[in-house]
Amino acid sequence: MSRVTAAQPKEVITPEDWLDARSIGRLLKVSEKTLCRWRKAGLFQPGVHWRRKFPSANSPVLYHLHRCNDAMNEATARTPHLLETD
Repeated sequence: MSRVTAAQPKEVITPEDWLDARSIGRLLKVSEKTLCRWRKAGLFQPGVHWRRKFPSANSPVLYHLHRCNDAMNEATARTPHLLETD
C-alpha cells in the first residue's frame, strides 16, 4: 500500500514582500549599512533574501521582508544552555 502525501503549497510572493533598504531597515530596526554588511558576510543570500531591482550592478537592492526576518531570527537564536551562566 502506498502512502499519499499532500504536496507542500508553494510560497506566494507578492511585490509588497520586496522592499528597498531604507524601508526594510526601518521595519527590521537596523541600518542600511548593516543590511549591506550582512549581505556581504553571507547572512543574506542573493536570490533568496535579496535581489537587484533591475539586472544591473548599479541597480538598487531589494530585500525580502519575511526571509530576512527569518534569517535574523535564526542567526540570533540561542539554546537555553548558552544563556545560562554559572
